[in-house]
Amino acid sequence: MADIFEEVDEDLRRDTAAALWAKYQNLVYGAVALIVIGTAAATGWQIYDRNAREKAGLDYLSALQRTTQDPKAAPELLGQLIHAGGPFASLARFDLVHAALKAGDKAKALELLTTMAGDAEFAAPLKGAAALMGGYVALDLGKADAALALVQPLSAEGQPYRLAAIEITGLAAYATGDTAKAKEIYQGLDTALKKDEAQGLGTAPANLRDRVAIMLDRLGA
Repeated sequence: MADIFEEVDEDLRRDTAAALWAKYQNLVYGAVALIVIGTAAATGWQIYDRNAREKAGLDYLSALQRTTQDPKAAPELLGQLIHAGGPFASLARFDLVHAALKAGDKAKALELLTTMAGDAEFAAPLKGAAALMGGYVALDLGKADAALALVQPLSAEGQPYRLAAIEITGLAAYATGDTAKAKEIYQGLDTALKKDEAQGLGTAPANLRDRVAIMLDRLGA
């Protein structure tokens, strides 16, 4: 009798499974299709993204090569990269600044850097770098106020570009003839550098220690 019950139980299980399959097979197929489509889409996107980045990199290198061969074409070629966006658009903006400096157009370079420093959509580290570059260019143009306006937000405690920003404020004071203020700033910068070195932070820009020593000697500090 036990064997009969087992056979009946197996038949019932088989019938139940068949009934369930008949009822839900479309849902199962649909779920499998979604998984396959989703996997294919993710893989396809990865391939597309990689190919797009590779193409963008090649376009960027090609543009740099062409601007080296024909510097006058730099604004147009780099402008196209910037307008198109993509992973190299930010670098192209800095390259456009370098092209302007190379052409001797410091006013244009300062204009570009000021725009970059104030661009809310620009990455914060790049905004800071643009502000610092703009500060030095502004000083070179004799525009101390413009230099201060660019670097003042960077000179607060905890800012990654703080020491370089303080140097620019000291140079601005010196450029305007306020040697007492410049001396005070450079003495504070010297203290900040020693603190930075003692803590092993290593956040000071290269050669800043040498430049500070030269300025302190010039200021008689």
